Amino acid sequence: MIERVVGIVLKSVPYKESSNIVSVYTRELGLRSFIIKGGRGKKAPTKSSLFQPLQILNIETYIGKSELLQVKEANLFCNINNIHTDIVKSSLAFFIIEVILLSLKGEQADVRTYSFFYDTVLALNEKENKELKDFHLFFLYDFAKLLGFEPPDLSPHTSNKKERNDRLSLFLDFYHQHITNQREIKSQEILRLIL
Repeated sequence: MIERVVGIVLKSVPYKESSNIVSVYTRELGLRSFIIKGGRGKKAPTKSSLFQPLQILNIETYIGKSELLQVKEANLFCNINNIHTDIVKSSLAFFIIEVILLSLKGEQADVRTYSFFYDTVLALNEKENKELKDFHLFFLYDFAKLLGFEPPDLSPHTSNKKERNDRLSLFLDFYHQHITNQREIKSQEILRLIL
């Protein structure tokens, strides 16, 4: 059976000679893994290069018995072009993706979670760099609340780099204890340098 879904690309890894396996959070199916057969080949109907981090795509997929879904066709749902060409935005994107992948459990679809990710991606793409200094802190705060956790006495508002880095440490401690199952978020170090 063929199903059409809309999803946000989280991760893509090469598989065999010319294929890729891609993790995508979809509105309809939740967090799922897709295989793009021959996606790195010259004559591929669906190019792997379309599956960039936080890209939002329309995907036609074969639904069967396998947990690994095969991509029949994919195209842009909306163009997220500013994230991939800007070092600050791409660093924030990798941080957000790491937090999502460490925090989500299972594949269940949730429209509120999808909408939150979608709005986050659009905001990251559209904002100017000067507006992004606390973006990661707002994401951590709002995502924790969405998951049912209220970060105690933690505000995402900061006024300088030292305060921002101290607040990031407090948020990451909170996530480490309550959400990511004691797994460390490694991409934080680059944010400490560039924001």
